[in-house]
Amino acid sequence: MIKSVRCISFFVCLTLFSIFIYNFHIYSYANQPKTLNEVKTKPTEQKNLISSFATPTQPKPATPYIKKGIDVSHHNGDINWQDVKDSGIEFAIIRTGYGWDAWDKQTDRQLKANIDGAKSVGMPIGAYHYSYATTPQEALKEADFFIERLKWSQWEYPVFIDFEDKCQTKLNNSQKTDVILAFLQKLQESGYYTGYYTFLNWQRYCLDMNRLGGHELWIAHWNPICGCQWPYGIWQYTSDGYVPGINGRVDLNYCYVDYPSIIKNLHLNGF
Repeated sequence: MIKSVRCISFFVCLTLFSIFIYNFHIYSYANQPKTLNEVKTKPTEQKNLISSFATPTQPKPATPYIKKGIDVSHHNGDINWQDVKDSGIEFAIIRTGYGWDAWDKQTDRQLKANIDGAKSVGMPIGAYHYSYATTPQEALKEADFFIERLKWSQWEYPVFIDFEDKCQTKLNNSQKTDVILAFLQKLQESGYYTGYYTFLNWQRYCLDMNRLGGHELWIAHWNPICGCQWPYGIWQYTSDGYVPGINGRVDLNYCYVDYPSIIKNLHLNGF
């Protein structure tokens, strides 16, 4: 008798448990999201979807970009500019040189070839000078050098000081800003549409941004999201890009401003 009661109790429990599992399964299945839109309404799933599609070499811009471009120097070797253009690249920022001591030696070895190559396929170009200046006086010498090389062409995009070298880390924020402004103001006086290139950390912590208003910011941050809170016109989002016509890695950029129209309408940069 006791064994029969135990058996009955066991089967009753087993039956109730089975009913519970069945109902739980049906409820869970019936309430699963059926469409991608339902998934996107869930913050956790949305975050996972975004991270799975974003990569350091092909990020998704925060806003629709106007043009996709490259920046190049002699480090990129001989470039097949037709292949570059055919791949979808729409502008190029070309290094003219660096420093100020010996203009012939410190002119970028590929400058003439890059200008001629880009112009031959109708590629709009801008320019940059890599700075080693640590005083406004040195910056003015670099600006004179830069201006002489800018005379070799017309430039549809801004002309930039590339300010990032380790020799400049010893300067305080005010001194760094003084150097950049001395360079850019000299360029403006000579009829150029100017800008400065720097990394996100330098922009955030090493420069007086309020004093740099009126000059275009070309920000470098090799990340799927730029993160710059200051207005910028160009974002260099990777140094690890690959473009047909260029051997090895190349810097890739998004541009958010129609610089060619602005510069031509203002008759700057040789126009």
